[in-house]
Formats: sequence, structure tokens, C-alpha cells
Amino acid sequence: MLTFTAHRKAEVLSHDEAADGVIFVKDGFSWPAFLVPFVWLIWHRLWRALGGYILAVAGLAGVGYLAGLPEGLGTSLGLLLNLYMGLEGNNLRRKALARRGYQEVADIVAGDGEEAAWRFLANRMQHQVG
Repeated sequence: MLTFTAHRKAEVLSHDEAADGVIFVKDGFSWPAFLVPFVWLIWHRLWRALGGYILAVAGLAGVGYLAGLPEGLGTSLGLLLNLYMGLEGNNLRRKALARRGYQEVADIVAGDGEEAAWRFLANRMQHQVG
């Protein structure tokens, strides 16, 4: 089972309690952020993190070229950068959502994102009825 956090815009919280406009972010390692960080950052519109990633890649390439590092070492440093993205990618998403005015409204344990949405909605409906 995975843990997800549900994020929702602050002004929507008081008006609509359905799952519309809720973003679910998985807790833990992100394989897409590790394997294709550039595409993953663009997909999630993490522009600040994308800028930092580009600067880090350019810095590693520049330092590697100027210092005359072997290609294997440069590749290893790039792999470490991707590992960082895999480990911290979802936390970067949470921080970006907070900057955009989203609040964390729930922690959900589910098998996947779709199940997390169903559990979130079922919990909201239960609280409205009861």
C-alpha cells in the first residue's frame, strides 16, 4: 500500500467538498522523476525545480569538462542527480503546490492514485452525511 497526500486550493475548501480540484501526491520514490526528470518536471509544471535541475546538469557538465574528469565519473554524478530527483521529486511537488495556494487536506493509504481519489471522496461523503 502507498501513502498519498491530498492537496486542494484554500478558497475551494469551504465551498465544495467533492474531490474536484484535489491533487494527489504519492509519498516516496518517484520512478518517472528518476528516469526522465526533465520531462517529469515539465509535466508537473515545476518551473523552479526545472531551472535548478538544468543549472545542476550544466554545472556538472561544465565542471567535468574543465576539470577533465573521466566520462564515467560525469555519468555517475548525473545518475546521483537523477537519484536525488527520484527521492525528492514528490516533495518538490508538495512545496510547489503550497506556493500555488494549495493546502494539504488529507493523508490517504491506497494501492494507487485512483483508489486514493475514491477513498478521499468516500471519506468526504461520509462526513457530509454523518
